[in-house]
Amino acid sequence: MGLASDLKRLRDVECKDKCVLSVYLNTGPNQQGDWNIHLKNGLKRIGEYLEASGDATQLKSFKKLRKQVEDELGKHRNDLTRSLVIFASEQNNLFESYYLQHDVETAFHWETKPVLEPLEALHTKYPSTGVILTNLDHVTVLDTSLGHVDAAFSFAFDPETEEWVRFEGTASGDRMASSSSQVDKFDRRLAENLNRFYRDLAQTVEQMKGAHDWEGLVVIGEAELANSFRDELRTKPERVVHKNLSKSSESHIVEAAFH
Repeated sequence: MGLASDLKRLRDVECKDKCVLSVYLNTGPNQQGDWNIHLKNGLKRIGEYLEASGDATQLKSFKKLRKQVEDELGKHRNDLTRSLVIFASEQNNLFESYYLQHDVETAFHWETKPVLEPLEALHTKYPSTGVILTNLDHVTVLDTSLGHVDAAFSFAFDPETEEWVRFEGTASGDRMASSSSQVDKFDRRLAENLNRFYRDLAQTVEQMKGAHDWEGLVVIGEAELANSFRDELRTKPERVVHKNLSKSSESHIVEAAFH
């Protein structure tokens, strides 16, 4: 399930008394390791507040959650990207963590419900989206959320069977075309039947949209190819970008898809 489903579920989490820890931690390169100090200080302040309040039940619960957060950071210290968001509640058996490619403002909250606004703002800007890169003989589909590529799938046209063959990743673009000794004939046949081939693949993309819980689609490619694929989709894309980005980095592709 995608982030939209997670947010819907998290909005329903609420306690009578404060029981939910929300952590927003900027771990980007500009922090130069200071994020660890911010983490310790932020959690320490909540602990001191609960000790002063005299609420032993909340303090006991918070200490357990604090350890879970510290353990999570300890296990993934080498996997940190730009920021980390955690929602945790002992009462609701909740522990959700999100490693993000975007900066967040470091903040720590102890409330009756998760503090979702910063994550919701990122989700609004970068919803779960299928990004389709069109080429004549291969198409790459990127599964993206929060502006990050979670998975990539390549579809190359097989001239022997005249079908699209699916590969994991993005490195398979030219394999089918180069395997044919009759390249010119292959290119001509492919071009003549492009709409039919794209129509078949568009149905697969529609199925992927449901399976990956995408909220929208973006098509990127040279104008003729991108428009042809757009016309075969049942779902109207959020946007069509007329650029050939097949050799570009994932971060460049994501930037073009959402800006």
